[in-house]
Amino acid sequence: MWLVALALAIPIMAVAGLVLGLQARRRIRALEARLARLEERLTPPRPAGDAAAALARHRPALPEERPPATEAEPAAQASPIPPPMPPEPPVPPPTDKAAAGKAAAGKTRRAGFEERIGARWAVWVGGLALALGGVFLVRFAVEQDLIGPGARIAAGLLFAAALLAAGELLRRRERRLPGEGTAAGNPYVPGILTAAGTMSAFGTIFAAYELYHLIAPAVAFIALAATAIATILAALLHGPALAALGFVGAALTPFLITSDTPNAWSVALLIAAVAASALAVARVRLWRWLALLAIAGTTAWGVTLVVFAVPQAAAATAALALILLALVAGIGTPGLLFGPRADDAWPPDMVSTAAAFGAMAMACLAAIDGGTSTGGVGLFAVAALGALALAAVAPPATFGALAVALAAPVLLYHWILPPDPGSTLAPAGPVSGAVPEPETLHAGAFITFAVVMAALMGGLGFLRAGQMRHRLVALGWAATATIGPLLLLVAAYARLTALDRSLPFAGFALVLAAAFTAAAEILTRRERAFPAAAFATGGVIGLALTLVFALEKGWLTVGLALCALGVAWVASRRPLPGLRQLAAGLGLVVLGRIIWEPTIAGIELGTTPVFNWLLWGYGVPAAAFAGAAMLLGRDDWSRRVLESLALVFAVLLAAFEVRHLAHGGDVYAVSTRLFETGLLATLYAAYAVGLARLAAITGRWLHRLFADGVGILAALCALAGLTVENPFATGQGVGGVVFNDLLLAYALPAVLFILYALQLPRQQERLGLGACGLALVLALAYVTFEVSRLFQGPVLSTGAISPAEWYAWSAAWLGFGIALLGLGLWLKARALRLASGAVMAATVLKVFLSDMSDLEGVLRALSFIGLGLVLVAMGWLYQRLLAHDPPAEEAKVPEAETE
Repeated sequence: MWLVALALAIPIMAVAGLVLGLQARRRIRALEARLARLEERLTPPRPAGDAAAALARHRPALPEERPPATEAEPAAQASPIPPPMPPEPPVPPPTDKAAAGKAAAGKTRRAGFEERIGARWAVWVGGLALALGGVFLVRFAVEQDLIGPGARIAAGLLFAAALLAAGELLRRRERRLPGEGTAAGNPYVPGILTAAGTMSAFGTIFAAYELYHLIAPAVAFIALAATAIATILAALLHGPALAALGFVGAALTPFLITSDTPNAWSVALLIAAVAASALAVARVRLWRWLALLAIAGTTAWGVTLVVFAVPQAAAATAALALILLALVAGIGTPGLLFGPRADDAWPPDMVSTAAAFGAMAMACLAAIDGGTSTGGVGLFAVAALGALALAAVAPPATFGALAVALAAPVLLYHWILPPDPGSTLAPAGPVSGAVPEPETLHAGAFITFAVVMAALMGGLGFLRAGQMRHRLVALGWAATATIGPLLLLVAAYARLTALDRSLPFAGFALVLAAAFTAAAEILTRRERAFPAAAFATGGVIGLALTLVFALEKGWLTVGLALCALGVAWVASRRPLPGLRQLAAGLGLVVLGRIIWEPTIAGIELGTTPVFNWLLWGYGVPAAAFAGAAMLLGRDDWSRRVLESLALVFAVLLAAFEVRHLAHGGDVYAVSTRLFETGLLATLYAAYAVGLARLAAITGRWLHRLFADGVGILAALCALAGLTVENPFATGQGVGGVVFNDLLLAYALPAVLFILYALQLPRQQERLGLGACGLALVLALAYVTFEVSRLFQGPVLSTGAISPAEWYAWSAAWLGFGIALLGLGLWLKARALRLASGAVMAATVLKVFLSDMSDLEGVLRALSFIGLGLVLVAMGWLYQRLLAHDPPAEEAKVPEAETE
C-alpha cells in the first residue's frame, strides 16, 4: 500500500514543488525591484541645471532678451560679460516606476543564454518530463506487478487530473491569456501543464480499452472524443498548441479504436463535432490555420471512409460535406452571419474557399460511391447549391464556386447509365437481385443534371460577373460560368459517345459558343473587360469543340490551333486583357498534344505523298499560329511564342512528310535511307536560307535563332549522309545516273549552304566559314560518288573500284578545282579561289601518295601529265588575270603645308 501511496504522491509533490518554485521566483523578482529603487534613491543625483547655467552665462543675450538701455547704465550695457543667472532648481530624482522600468530594461538586456535555458527550455522539457513521468511510473508499477489494471488506470486519470488542475490554477493566478505579459518567445506554463494532462488522459483511456479491456469500444470512443473536444475548447484559455494537440488526438481516435462492425456514421459524427469545436475556437481567436486544419482533416476523413469502403460511407460522407459547408457558412465566412468582418472582396478568403472545395470533393466521391443513385445525386446537388449560394452572398468566397465547376463534370463522367437491352451487361433474369446492384438512372436524368448544372453556373456566373466591382472577383465568376458548362459538355460527350464523331454534341458546343460570345459582347459594352475576356475565350473554345465533335481523327489538335487563331482575332478586335496570353497558352497546349502523339492521328495517315493527314495535322496549326502572330501585331512574349510554334510546326511537317515519303506511310519505321537523309538535309538547308534572309530583312533575333538552329539540323543530316548513310558503307542503290539520291544528299545541300553563308551578317563570319567548308566537302563527295556511279552502276562498293575509276577520281577532282577557280576569277570571289586551291592540294596528295603506287602503265603517266598541265594552266591564269589587277589604293597622307 505504501507503494501505491508513493505512486500517487510523487506527481502531486512534483506539481506542488513546481507551484512553490514559481511563487518563490516571483517574490525574488519583487525584492530585486525594491532593491533597485533603493539604490536609485541613495545615489545623489547630478543637478542637471549646473551645465545649463554655465552655458547660459557664456551665451550672448539675444536682441529680444536685452533690456532697454538707459543713461544710468552705460557701463552695464557695454560690458562683454553678462551678470550671472540664478541657478535652476535641481531635477527631482526619478520616481519608483521609472527606476523599476530602468532596472527591468537593464535586466532584460542582460537576459540571453540564461533566459533561453531557464525560462524557455526548462518549461518545455519539464512539461514533457511530467507526461513521461506518469507513463514510466505506471510502467514501473506494471513491471513490478504492484497494482492491478483498475488501479493503474485510476492512477493515470488522477495524474492527468492533477496536471489539468495545476494548469488551470496557474492560469487563474496569472490572469492572462497566453502571450500576454510574457517575454517574447517564452512558453506558456499553464498551457504546457494542460497539454501534458490531456496527453496523459488520452493514453490512459486508450490503455483502458486496448491493454486491459476495461471499457467497451463505444465507451472508449466517446471518452476519447470528449477529451479531444474539451482539449480544443480549452485552447481558448491555454493557447494554439493545445488546439492542435486536441485536433490531432481527435483525428487519430477512429484509428485507435477498432471494431468488428465499423460504422461510418460514428466516425462522421465525431469528425463533425471536432470540426465544429475547432472552427468555433478558430473564429473566437481568429486562428485561420486552425480552421484550415479542421477543413483539411474533415475532408481527409470523408475521402478515407469512401476509399476504404466503410459501410454506409457514401451517406455519411455526403452528410459530412453538408455539415462542413454549413459550419463554415455560419461562423467561418467573412461578412456572413457570425463570421469575421469582411473588409473587401479581395483577397479571396482561404477558409471558405477551401471548405467549398473540400465539401464538393466529398459530395462527388459519395455520389460516385453510391452508384449515382437518386439520393447521392440529390445530396451532391444540395452541396453544389450551397457552395454557389455561399459564393454569391459572400464575395470573399467567390472562388469556391469553381469547386462546383470542377466536381460536377467528374460526377457526370462517372454516371452509371442503364445497360443496352440484350447486351451482356444486362442482369440475368433468374439470378437478378442475388447480388447488390447499384441503382441506375435513365439517360433523361443524366441529361437533366447536365443541363441544369450548366444553366445554373452559366446564368449565375454571368449575373455576378456583371455586378461585382472588383475585376478579379468578376473574373472568378466568369471563369465559373465558362469552365463549368464546357467541362460538362466534354464529360457528357466522353461518357455517351466514347469520343466518336457526334453531330448533336457539335450543335450543343456551337450553342455554347454563341451564348458565350453574346455574353462577352454585353459585358464589353458595360466596360467589364476581365469577365468579357473570359467569356470570349469560352466562345472560341466552344467553337473549337464544335470542330472536334463534328470531325474525325486528330481534329482536336487542329481545332485548338484554330482556337488560338480565333482568340488572336478577338484580341485584335476587342483588346481585352488576357486574350493575347491565352492564344499563346493554347499554342503550348497543342505543342504538348503532339509531344504525346507525334503523328496526331495515330498510325493511319494514308499512303498518298504530301497530301495526307500530316499536311492537315501540322500544316494547319503552322498556318494558324503564323496568322495568330500576325494578328497580335505588337511584339511581346505571346507573339514570340506563336511565331516560334509556327516555325516548329513547319519544321516538323517537313520532317514527317519526308519520313512518310521514304517509308511508304510508316513514320515509325526503324531503318533509314540516303534518300531520306539527303532530302531532310536539302529541306532544312532551304529552310535555313529562307529564315536567314528573313532575319536579314527584319533584324529580329528570333528569326536568326531559328535560322541557325535549322542550319545545324541540316549540317547534321549532311554529315550523316557522309558517314552513316555513305553509299560505299550501306550498299544501297543510289538511283539514276543524274537524278539520284546523290543529288539530294550532297549537291543540293552544298549549294544551299553557300547561299546560307552569303545571308549571314559580319558578326557570324566564323559560322559562314564553317558552312562554306561543309559545302566544299559535300560538293567534292558528290563529284566522287557520281564518278563511281558512272563506273559501277546504282550500287557502289569500295571493292569494285577499278584503276580506271581511280584515275577518273583524280581527273574529276582536277576538273572540279578548275571550275572553282574559273568561277572565283569570274566573280572575283577570293573564297572560291581558296576552295579551288584546297581541292588541288587534295588532288596532288592523291596523285603522289596513291596514284603513283596503285596505277600502272599509261594511267599512271596520264595522271601525272594531267596534273602537271592543270597546275601549269592555273599558274598561267593567276599570272595573266590576277597579277595585272590594280592594288588597293592606299590612303594618301596630305603633305604638311608650309608657310
